[in-house]
Amino acid sequence: MQLDDAFFEIPCDVVTFDGKVEHTELTDIDRAVAAFFQNVLDSLVVTDTKRRENSEFSRFVGRDKSRKIYYGNFNDPVSFLSKLTAKLGDKVKANRNELLPVCYITRDPVIGFVDGAEYVDIADYGELANEQGQPYAVINKSFVALTYRINALAWNQSTLSRLALGLMVWLRHTKGKRKHVFRAKTMLAGAEMEISIEIRGRKDAMTEPAEVDHENTRLFASSISFEVIAEVYEAESITVRQGAIGVGGRVIE
Repeated sequence: MQLDDAFFEIPCDVVTFDGKVEHTELTDIDRAVAAFFQNVLDSLVVTDTKRRENSEFSRFVGRDKSRKIYYGNFNDPVSFLSKLTAKLGDKVKANRNELLPVCYITRDPVIGFVDGAEYVDIADYGELANEQGQPYAVINKSFVALTYRINALAWNQSTLSRLALGLMVWLRHTKGKRKHVFRAKTMLAGAEMEISIEIRGRKDAMTEPAEVDHENTRLFASSISFEVIAEVYEAESITVRQGAIGVGGRVIE
């Protein structure tokens, strides 16, 4: 039996964080949420179009879905209506029935994060690699909580109630192809990604009256708030170089 000292090296990658980080932003989430509710509103129909209370809503049903809901920041329903009138032009100005009913959606500026076993932060969730397969970023994952407010406008209270009720009832049920979790495409550090978005507290939604000067306008408006949970990703820029781990020991023969 002979004892020898041995030393050898194991090749390995040496990863260095270079200090730069990039994260996904909220614009693509905003667009996906607006598109989701656009499709919800476009699915609402009414069969009894001859009933007087349904006449305004039936016009809404027959309108192109691009004119059923808008996204943006507006001070109040009246300011939104003024901007919408200016955008749609003289034809609509001459016929007020072409304006309403309509909805617009805004996001609360408050940004929060979610606690709980299903929404924990995940460090080193994955990697981004170049065309040669060389990693250039490490991905971290978190879950952000956002609040969106849908404002509905109509000339008649019955139409306003029907719109709001239709939205809330749609979200309360999950039968058929009603999906309350959907995805949005985004970019991170030069790579295309998809992020998951979930409507939270679907059964807790309630309508609130919007601020409207009823003495000077016949406009009716109300709002509904929804909380959304969305994935957000952070990319930590890294450099990778070839290294080696030295191993020393004894070999017994």
